[in-house]
Amino acid sequence: MTPLLELKDVSVTYRTGHAEVPAARCVGLRLDAGGTLGIAGESGSGKSTVAMSVLRLLPRTARVTGEILLDGEDVRTMRWGRLRAVRWAEASVVFQGAMHALNPVRRVGDQIAEPIRLHPPGGAQPTEAQLQARVAELLDQVGLPAGRASAYPHELSGGQKQRVMIAMALACEPRLIIADEPTTALDVVVQAQVLSVLSKLVAERGIGLIMISHDLSVLASTCERIAVMYDGEVVEERPSADLMAAPRHEHSRALAAAFPTVGDPVSRFAPATATPLPPEPDNRAAGPPLLAAENLHVSFRDRTGTRIHAVNGVDLAVHRDEIVALVGQSGSGKTTLARTLLGLQRPDSGTVRYAGEPVPSGGSALRAYRRQVQLVLQDPASALNPAHTVYEAVAEGPRIHGLPHERTIVLDALEAAELRPPGTYLDRLPHELSGGQRQRVVIAGALALQPAVLVADEPVASLDASVRGEILALLLRLRRRLGLAALVITHDLGLAWNIADRVAVMYHGELVETGTVEQILLDPRHEYTASLLAALPGGTAPRGGGHSAAGDLRPGVNT
Repeated sequence: MTPLLELKDVSVTYRTGHAEVPAARCVGLRLDAGGTLGIAGESGSGKSTVAMSVLRLLPRTARVTGEILLDGEDVRTMRWGRLRAVRWAEASVVFQGAMHALNPVRRVGDQIAEPIRLHPPGGAQPTEAQLQARVAELLDQVGLPAGRASAYPHELSGGQKQRVMIAMALACEPRLIIADEPTTALDVVVQAQVLSVLSKLVAERGIGLIMISHDLSVLASTCERIAVMYDGEVVEERPSADLMAAPRHEHSRALAAAFPTVGDPVSRFAPATATPLPPEPDNRAAGPPLLAAENLHVSFRDRTGTRIHAVNGVDLAVHRDEIVALVGQSGSGKTTLARTLLGLQRPDSGTVRYAGEPVPSGGSALRAYRRQVQLVLQDPASALNPAHTVYEAVAEGPRIHGLPHERTIVLDALEAAELRPPGTYLDRLPHELSGGQRQRVVIAGALALQPAVLVADEPVASLDASVRGEILALLLRLRRRLGLAALVITHDLGLAWNIADRVAVMYHGELVETGTVEQILLDPRHEYTASLLAALPGGTAPRGGGHSAAGDLRPGVNT
């Protein structure tokens, strides 16, 4: 039986100036119709390069050798007309960033219909009524109402945009779908929904699926087999269950360790890091709260004039030398709460206190407060000015606050963020740094003001598996060395299990559950918390099962 897709000794090199840089070497993979294959690896491993070579989507600087057989026909030797017919109609791609892949000024229904117009079934151009019916059918297949066809991308949530991308990929009924990091940066519930859609399509329509990710648990929950790539080579390929149970290659083991299982005592306060952490102290004095919210209310009006309660009566405390994880889906109100704690958003009512005193509303007193409570943004690539050196990025805060000995402060902050030796980084620009180094520069910029509290908004969401562990270990070491408190905003329950002392679960603007990590993640008392745990790849088995009705568990409308 001819496989749906077979790669034979595929190698890819990129021309850069007078040199050729190998991106993939002698890759051999096979996928049968109705089969599922996951390709795992970190950035630069070659996984996306191999996947994009299947439809010749690589840049002109790429040179591909070997055979790429799609239904027995070598894609490399196809004429342009034949290749154009194969794209969308026989094989299609779900690209990684739905936010960037969708046209922001076109309605999503028109974008789903475009492949059908370009590749009409049977060669006959469908009528407008037939197109609308087909778009409605595709939206239904991915779990979206037909009315969403008239929406623009900015009016959809992250999960809804990703479903639109899947609907576009299905438009011409291809036999093969390549999904490149389809769940990156999605919260656990939306991630579970997207993976469920893909699994259902494979089961019902016999579609072949290649899924690319750096998260082995995501691949194991969807794919029959997993191939692990490292430095351009496939270093291990086995059935998913076997690979997850006992990864053989060192890189496979590192990927598995980077995403801990909630409830696994080995990974408690032990993120994957090359520098082992000392054991946690048995007892730490709690003391009074360092940063606290008391009956906090924040609301907005939407376009219809309806008032949306983004933060609804929240009480939250963060103590010195403590990491608190604020978890919840996108739209639960986490970021609005953080902005209010930082003094960037005024509450409708309630009080934010620092060291027992109300946070001032403006002037020099608010400026002084912001020295003590510093923000670490989610995306380091966006947080850093591409034209500013590392020195300029870290020195900005001390300059604004008029601190003396600027160079010493910058060097000390880079050292504290574990960019060593710090002097070698001063003149570098952001594009000359890795993702992990950029995130450390952002952290150094916060540390330069010697704060008492860090508010970190999804600090590892955009980072590779190994880099993620190093950044989480850095946060633990900063707490240990400097006594820093941290409020870490995340949708990643594994992160909370990895580094947090306490967890606060937010749902529709309210804190529905707060307690120690063990109390909340091993014995949840609220149905919403149990639903978050159940949505993890592979699920979980909390003892509590949830004792309070959460109502509709779909993503909320808060920001």
